[in-house]
Order: sequence, then C-alpha cells, then structure tokens
Amino acid sequence: MASRMTTFGSLIRSYRLRAGLGLRTFAALVDQRTSIVSAIESGRRAPWRRETTLHRVAEVLGLVESSNLWQKILELSRQEVVRDTPHTKESATGELAWWWCSDEAPQLDAPTLAELATFVGATIDFDRDEQQQQTRAPLTELAIEWRVRRLLGRREVQVAAAPVDVEAALENEAGVRLEIVPGLIPRFSVQACAVATPAGLTLLVDRIVADSRPMASYRQLLALCFAPSALWQAETAWHAAQFRQLRATDAWPGHLRDCERFALAMLLPANPVLAGAETAYVELIQQQGWIELDDATRALRNRLAEQFAVPTSLVHHRLISWPCHLYGRIAQALAAEEPTLPPLDWLVPEKAPRQQTLFELSATTR
Repeated sequence: MASRMTTFGSLIRSYRLRAGLGLRTFAALVDQRTSIVSAIESGRRAPWRRETTLHRVAEVLGLVESSNLWQKILELSRQEVVRDTPHTKESATGELAWWWCSDEAPQLDAPTLAELATFVGATIDFDRDEQQQQTRAPLTELAIEWRVRRLLGRREVQVAAAPVDVEAALENEAGVRLEIVPGLIPRFSVQACAVATPAGLTLLVDRIVADSRPMASYRQLLALCFAPSALWQAETAWHAAQFRQLRATDAWPGHLRDCERFALAMLLPANPVLAGAETAYVELIQQQGWIELDDATRALRNRLAEQFAVPTSLVHHRLISWPCHLYGRIAQALAAEEPTLPPLDWLVPEKAPRQQTLFELSATTR
C-alpha cells in the first residue's frame, strides 16, 4: 500500500508545483474543475482513470509517458479507490486562524465559529490571552510593498508583465497548502478561511468560489486570505478568537485596508505595472493621438486590466496610489504632448508621502 507521500494525488501535486502551476490554472489546462483536482490531490477522490485525461495531465506536467515515473503514476491510478472520509481527513490538524466572509454577510458569533472550526477539522480556543492585540498600528504602503516584493522576488523567474499565478506563488514561495472544500458559503457565508497547522498555513476555499467565480476575483480572494500571515503572522500567532475581537475594534478598518493593499500589490506588482503602463501609453498615443485625459486614463486602465487579468477597479486603485502615481504622469505627458511618460521622479507630490519611512513603530498612534 502506497504511503501518503507516494499516492497518486501527492505525486500529481508535487509535479504541478514543480511545473509552477497553480491549482486552478492546472485544472483549466487539463479541463477539470478546481475542486476535483484538489480532491484528487488530497486523496478525497479517486484518481483519474480515463486515458485521455491522463495523457492530458502528462502533457501539461511535462512528463514523458514512457518513463518509470509515469508508469508509477498509472499504477497508482488503477490501485487507489475512493476513501469514504470527510474532507477534513487529509487536512493537517491545526487551529482556525481567520476567515473572509461574503459581502454583507453577518459577523460570525462564537457558536458559529466553533461549528466552522469543526467543519474544517480545526480547533478553536476562545480562552487564549488576547494581549498586545490593540497596540499594532496599520503598516505603511511601502512596508506592504516590501513584503509583497519579498514574496514574489524569491521566485526563480522574476515577475513579468503578466498576471501573477497567486496559487503557485503561495504554494511554492510561502509554503501554503490550498484545499477546495464544499459548504463554506451555504453554511457560514465564508468564502475562505485559514487554518494554522504545524506544517504551515492551509487556506480552505469554498468550491463555489473556486469553480464558478471569475479567475480575477478568485486570485484576489487568495491574496486577501494570505495577507494576515504576510503582514502580521511573524509578530504574533493569530487565532480565531483574536481575529474576531480585532474585527470589533476601531483599528479594524486600517487593518482591512492593509490586507486589501497587500492583495492589490500582489495582483499588480509595481514594476510590471509601471512597465505595462508605459508601453500602453506609447501605443495609445500612436493610435489615437493627444486625446483627453479622462479618455487616456480609461483606455490605459482597460488595457492593464486585460493584461493582468484583474478588475478595472483594482487597476484604478493601483494607478492613483504609491508607488505608481500614474495618473499624474499621464496628465504631465499629455499636457506636454510627449509620446512617452515622464520618469517617476518628475512627479512632485502635493505633500511628502508617508512611504519615506519604511517601517513604523507598532505602537504609533494616528
């Protein structure tokens, strides 16, 4: 009997990660639902047996079908059967840490949180000491950018002017385990939750989100769900009761903005956005000439949204904020009738940006 490290699903997952493919990206390439791929990788569903599907998997993963490894995978696919176990069986035992609800969903009370923890196979401790929770101040935008750059910069291939495969980045660079599970939205109005395990962080995403929502919103949710770990986990180990208490404080809106900024910076890394915007501006002027500022910014937003596979609203927030400041540069270039954008340091801010200081003391008050 194969060990857990040599199951069909574990081998597929290891070679998927080696190929640098996120869960949903791989699922699309092999023409399967994301929830099915996740279930097979975690042993909650029997392996594929159709030859056409297996051949497609081999092609996507770059595996030679005559190799000993592929023969091993085929052998495991024939041997393994469906195990009648709940979806939590394969998840490492851990503690519920935080969660992200659907829009306009009510806050989870203690009994519902306990039920959610049981549902995902985690524990929850409402009696843990909550010290130091209220002293942490929101981070500067530069500190958030720094954390995103550190995460994405560890990849062998630097971020190109293309969408970031958030799943692959989290799994390969942050050691996150992703699992797609049914039932979070209907039962709790929770789109995703994080479970802290001895092996690291596990993000559990609802099947509806993974299989049905647009890729852009799915990637944004993953980045948002990982944000607390990237921003604060190094300082203190969060858990569900602590997260619930924080959401009830006046400090929460600032922390939420930090999480949203982290997700924004991960989906739209500054350097690729700047490079993409400069190229798009040159092409726009060549095609349409000296158009009105509103028309230029709208056209550039749409091009970047398509290029990075994100909603245009996210591009808008990225273009008006540090470190891009693209709207001001576009206005300067159009006013001067220049076919290229001016350097970033030509834009004189109306006030000195907070980002001149990289890190702020956590006890600083605003």
